[in-house]
Amino acid sequence: MANKSTKKSTNKSSNIGPAGKVVIVLFAVLMALSLMLPSLQAIFSSSKSDDSSSAQQSSSSSSDSSQDSSSASDSGTNSNIAKADDKYGEAVKSLEEKYASDSQNLATLLNLGKDYMTWGTYVRYYGTTDADTTHANDLLGKAVKYYDEYLVLKDSNAVRVDKALCAYYQQDGTSALQQMKDLTASAPDYGPAWANLGMLYEASGDNDSAKAAYAKAQQTDPDDEYGAKSYATQRLQSMESAQNSSSSADGSSADGSTSTTGSSQTGAQGLSDTLGNLSGTGL
Repeated sequence: MANKSTKKSTNKSSNIGPAGKVVIVLFAVLMALSLMLPSLQAIFSSSKSDDSSSAQQSSSSSSDSSQDSSSASDSGTNSNIAKADDKYGEAVKSLEEKYASDSQNLATLLNLGKDYMTWGTYVRYYGTTDADTTHANDLLGKAVKYYDEYLVLKDSNAVRVDKALCAYYQQDGTSALQQMKDLTASAPDYGPAWANLGMLYEASGDNDSAKAAYAKAQQTDPDDEYGAKSYATQRLQSMESAQNSSSSADGSSADGSTSTTGSSQTGAQGLSDTLGNLSGTGL
């Protein structure tokens, strides 16, 4: 911008005639005299200081600015993950000790699964590096381990939902989708399974299947006992809004993928008691 302004000013100067140059000289003299006045001198000094500061900021290269911004962002992200590691590390340490003394305690297994899942999902959301991804996958893998041990002792639709979501957050959408389809087949009246099946379809871009699954969630949870009806309704409204926006933007019917809707935090998080308070961890 500074180069363009300089060039523009140079071009204008080259077009100024003799009379114009005389005016400029007189103006320069008047400005010099005005500097002798204390009040104007103070104003000018302040202005000069501001201009100098602005010039220094403008002269900084865009690459340095981007690097500083990126560093600040990475620092904040690392801080969030470190806090999560401290918070959940302490929680699971205590539970692991209980598990060591009684590996078949249902409450311990369930809480270990939930804590590792919430921890891993938090790292997945805020992580930015390959190391963060590996960290998240390890945590989610431990959640699955404890969920599997729980399911051997006691079947639970809610635990099966969370186990499938763990696969999704480990970026294994195919496995997650199949697990949720199996659950809707074995428990066709369980609303949360249909709601999460809709989310998985939506995230994959299969909007027709997503809408059908959301409709089933509304039907199987008419009193919103599990929150499936309200969740499905919200997702359907979001999809419709995205479709209308797309139609307005390109002037045609939007019958293609709206996977960006599914990638929003509300959609991608899924319907889960375990993750229901993810944003309220206080980290």
